[in-house]
Amino acid sequence: ISLMKKVLILLFVFILMSQVSYSAPQIRFCESVFPYKNGILISNYGSDNIKARSDEYKGYILFLKNNKLHNFIPPNGILKQPTAMTVYKNNLFICDINKLWIYNLKNLQNPPAKIDFYQNDVTVNDITRVNKDLYVTVTNSNRVYKINLKDKPLTPHKWIDIPSPNGITAYKDTLYIASIPSDYKNITDKNVIYIIKDRFNPTIEKFNTHAALYDGAAISKDGKTLYVSDWKTSSVFAIDTKTKQESVIYYEKGISPADITIHNNKLIIPDMVNHRVIIKKIH
Repeated sequence: ISLMKKVLILLFVFILMSQVSYSAPQIRFCESVFPYKNGILISNYGSDNIKARSDEYKGYILFLKNNKLHNFIPPNGILKQPTAMTVYKNNLFICDINKLWIYNLKNLQNPPAKIDFYQNDVTVNDITRVNKDLYVTVTNSNRVYKINLKDKPLTPHKWIDIPSPNGITAYKDTLYIASIPSDYKNITDKNVIYIIKDRFNPTIEKFNTHAALYDGAAISKDGKTLYVSDWKTSSVFAIDTKTKQESVIYYEKGISPADITIHNNKLIIPDMVNHRVIIKKIH
């Protein structure tokens, strides 16, 4: 074989290997999951070091469908530490450090729009949608914001103050918000689940008294069961919304259950520091 042919063969193999590497995405510090088109979107920090500076991260979104992982939003430098997501019409909203990115689902290659928050809001953490309103938790500033999707431009307005709000979920006009310690370590009696029974007249009440390192929150379709994840006990709890009775629905030593969701009677748990997603049938 001539030298030129050898070079061409090696070049072809290199290109092929590069393509295979790109088409085989990996879960890496997965923080949140969101049901989408009969699959699951998974947000990833992507760094090899969870304590890296935020500007060192190149976050990305994966899509899990039919037990196969696909690239959805690649690590192109726009996303840093993407957390929770939600969809409205053709827009994908992604929480990311101090802002919300808005991707056009019809053309993900387009640069995303963004929503900025106050200067001291540096942990835009979780998001849920109720009809045409978004509710966004900002953990470090003890704030929950409301964004009316009919507004132009889309603007966050402070909705209510809650101690270190993390996970948020809604059933009809009732919202549940999980509190986590502001230092993510030292639990106080404020780090419980809060309930706002009427989003049009927001007043916070403690939903339970069991303080924990709460992260994610999700609710069943019928509103009868609230699911919350707890890093301290490596567990996900199911709480009866009427009796407040709690039970551990999933436990595994050493897991880091982050922003959970419910999809097709399955509990989807991003196990953040172990770089995997756990799927458990619950009915």
